[in-house]
Amino acid sequence: MQQHFDMVIIGNSAAGLQAIRTFRRHSSKISIALIDREECPAYSRVLTPYFIGGKAEKKHLYIVDYPFYNDLGVTPFLGLAAVKLDVVRHEVQLDDGTTVGFGKLLLALGGEARSFKDGLGRVSTLRHMADADKLLALLQFARSVTALGAGLVSVPVLSHLPKGVERHLIVGSDRIFSRLLDGESAALLEEHFVSAGVILHKLNDVAEVTEGERLELKLSSGSSLTTDALLVGKGVTPNITLARDAGLATGDGVLIDDFCQTDHPDIFAAGDAAEGKDYVTGTKTVQGNWITAVEQGENAALNMLGLSCAYGGSMKNNITEVFGLDVVAIGYCFDDVSHTVTSGDLAARRFRKVFLDEQQRVVGAVLIGETNDSGVYYNMVRTRGTFPGRKMLQGTGRHAAFMRQIA
Repeated sequence: MQQHFDMVIIGNSAAGLQAIRTFRRHSSKISIALIDREECPAYSRVLTPYFIGGKAEKKHLYIVDYPFYNDLGVTPFLGLAAVKLDVVRHEVQLDDGTTVGFGKLLLALGGEARSFKDGLGRVSTLRHMADADKLLALLQFARSVTALGAGLVSVPVLSHLPKGVERHLIVGSDRIFSRLLDGESAALLEEHFVSAGVILHKLNDVAEVTEGERLELKLSSGSSLTTDALLVGKGVTPNITLARDAGLATGDGVLIDDFCQTDHPDIFAAGDAAEGKDYVTGTKTVQGNWITAVEQGENAALNMLGLSCAYGGSMKNNITEVFGLDVVAIGYCFDDVSHTVTSGDLAARRFRKVFLDEQQRVVGAVLIGETNDSGVYYNMVRTRGTFPGRKMLQGTGRHAAFMRQIA
């Protein structure tokens, strides 16, 4: 069976949903299809740790419902995986034999959690709804839980576990959130984690696993620990196989230009599988956050409609809550910047660190504790604004004044 659509989207999350909304904002006539291997409406992966920790019902994870697709005139192919892309014939083949033709195609393929070892019942990643369901059952009676990898999946899961559960965190590098934060900010959070009862195993890895009624983990340091469950959170691998096998240019992700276009004029990419320009550094990167996926999804859709619109580049903008503390990392937040300005401490539950370049322009910011003004710092980086001074860090009145200044 073959069907043809003006616009086809592969991927049912932030980038794909934003593309749908953008298409319909500009046209009610074009035909749209959406393909995704999961047989459910779009949901928020960010909220799955709350679901696993018993703090959110499953129904609250969903971003849209089934009528959303019908209301916006979208033909959904849910529960079907795209297995082959023919860029010459403009066709996508699905795993049930269906062929979907397209005028233009958006690859919003997302990524997969890096696997550890298959076949172990007490070991799981957390990327899809099925993973969340497995972990919910696995952790229900757990007395000890171990996370491998200190990232934005494993740490929130540990933080939302019931009180009294023993928590181990195995980190391959010398600090937590090593791809997200500078050393000082990470050290502050490590102190907070330890005070919350987390047992840290830094510069370490799991060398061997033995599964019985519990898991016996032998670490690369030579030490061992016994746990009821192991959550593997060692990062995400972009889904590039479909694009690569079709002959599209790929690196870590599907390579895109400033218009979210691949090296094929009718195929675009956005979100966690797209590799494009970083706004701060100018280098190619897979940013992997919700806001970037939304921005790229909209930009791709506009360009697919012929409304030429350049995208300035993606930015890190990660927001999470760990052990009762909100944490935000925006832009470039590493130790090799020209200058930094800090304010506050965790005792006051309000720490800020601003990262500046040689021209004293804001290139990044870390906010811990109080984060409701994170949008101000995002705008500072996006507008390449000069840092107005330390007083900027001390209150919302200063933030409002700065926003009036750049408006």
